[in-house]
Amino acid sequence: MTDRRRDSEQEARRTLEALRHERDALGGFFARWFAPRAAQTDDPVEMWGARIGRGLSLIAVILICLYLFWIYVR
Repeated sequence: MTDRRRDSEQEARRTLEALRHERDALGGFFARWFAPRAAQTDDPVEMWGARIGRGLSLIAVILICLYLFWIYVR
């Protein structure tokens, strides 16, 4: 009984560790996109400028996709 319990605990720990490294697709993507880990500078203006630029580029890509969908699928 304790071996079974120990095995299930080890399996749960392995699963949690794998999930911690993989993350979910969109949440991890947006976290990496808007808040990069390796910032080249400590200047908050440059950091916010990069975040604003990335946000605007994401909005532009979404708008272009919607436009193309509207034109070609409609």
